[in-house]
Amino acid sequence: MHKRTQALLLTLSLVTLSACGGAVPAADPGTGSGTGGGTEGKPGKPTPNTVSGRVLDVRGDPVPGVKLIIEPAMFRGTVFTSTGTDGKYQSIELNPATNPYYVSAYKEVNYHDRQYCLRMAGDPEPYKDAFNASAGVIRNFRWKISGPSDQTNDNIGSGFWGGSLALLNTFTDPDEAVDRSAQVEVTLVPDGPLIDGSTGTTIKRVTSVDKALQDIPVGYYTLTAALVNADGSQTPLSVSRTNTEESLRPSAKVLFNGYDSCGHSGTLVKTYFWIARP
Repeated sequence: MHKRTQALLLTLSLVTLSACGGAVPAADPGTGSGTGGGTEGKPGKPTPNTVSGRVLDVRGDPVPGVKLIIEPAMFRGTVFTSTGTDGKYQSIELNPATNPYYVSAYKEVNYHDRQYCLRMAGDPEPYKDAFNASAGVIRNFRWKISGPSDQTNDNIGSGFWGGSLALLNTFTDPDEAVDRSAQVEVTLVPDGPLIDGSTGTTIKRVTSVDKALQDIPVGYYTLTAALVNADGSQTPLSVSRTNTEESLRPSAKVLFNGYDSCGHSGTLVKTYFWIARP
């Protein structure tokens, strides 16, 4: 069979699989110089029937290895691709019959022996903003670890790209428990780089026990807490990641809860810490 005929049949097969619901791996995103990041098309001009773009972190550096999930809004069929070392990606040719499409991006990270699949922020398009790929479209993303997210704030912790931390009483006895309206100063000292490799800083925040600390840059921290008394003095509290009295210590490590698989629409999951009077 002629090589040109073989190539045409292969292209038709991939498009058919995309329309019928097959999980089709996308073409190599390449290292082209165009804004879309593909190996074809002129700089700044997307290739028709494709989605392409780039993923950067908050410092403007490319983020390699980001997984892109491209799916029709009203039909079955999912296409996958990923960013190259330059942070760019480009899909295979998408079936125009299944427009419009969505694209979402996720970065898998093993951080302090815990697996995370972190959703990237649309830059600037909102998450799940549908598009018609007929003329080619560019969708860029940004890896954020703090700041308001593109989701409404809820009790889970989806309202921010940073982590949220809730304080709970280890004891129920009023003589031992910290009053829920009491003011507590929480100190978080980063232990090594943050989850995106950036350098963190010490965080001090005062909150009441009944209000969660929100939007903490995602990292691994040593946590201490102190009760703020009426006269301004402080009483150190014991802290723990579990609600047992035996686990209480002057300090404890914080590793935020998150999602270990991709495809979700959240950010992180609220992390709980227990406190008690010493």
